[in-house]
Amino acid sequence: MERRRIAKDLHDSVGQSLSALRMELASLHSSERAVIESMKLADDTIKEVRTASYLLYPPLLDEMGLSAAVRVYLEGFTGRSNIQTTFDVASDFSRLSPDAELVLFRVIQECLTNIRRHSGSTTARIYLAQTDEEIVLEIEDAGKGISSDAPVGVGLAGMEERMRQLGGRLAVSSTANGTVVTASIPVSAS
Repeated sequence: MERRRIAKDLHDSVGQSLSALRMELASLHSSERAVIESMKLADDTIKEVRTASYLLYPPLLDEMGLSAAVRVYLEGFTGRSNIQTTFDVASDFSRLSPDAELVLFRVIQECLTNIRRHSGSTTARIYLAQTDEEIVLEIEDAGKGISSDAPVGVGLAGMEERMRQLGGRLAVSSTANGTVVTASIPVSAS
């Protein structure tokens, strides 16, 4: 809840002030280098605030739910990374609690970041389903896998902690042909 408030405050106050600054600078129509550099700085800062706001709490989760937010995120991810993604979600998948949706969204983001940075895979598959007992999320790539002597990174530890907070679990299975991350949360926590 606090992240949602901070994200909204960032967007509504700092973001709006920077946008107003940008418009004021543009209205000067001066060719002076300082004005041009100030406009560029304002533009860059606006982008950073929007990104920080989104990362704190993606607004699409509230508006459209996890499935729709993941679809939108994957469009952008594919465009930025050239990694082809597929998203399979059960037709009967329903809305979850805000905490559960945020945790699963963050697991997807972290896994896709790891795929882009480390795996060498050109594809990623995301599967999301709901049974009577649990919510299951699976992210799979066709990359080089995780070395057995590789240290556990901050991202993986963070995902495990997020899952534990909801009574869930995270499992990683990796071979030289790819990695599968499976996250599950009890329905009672969602």
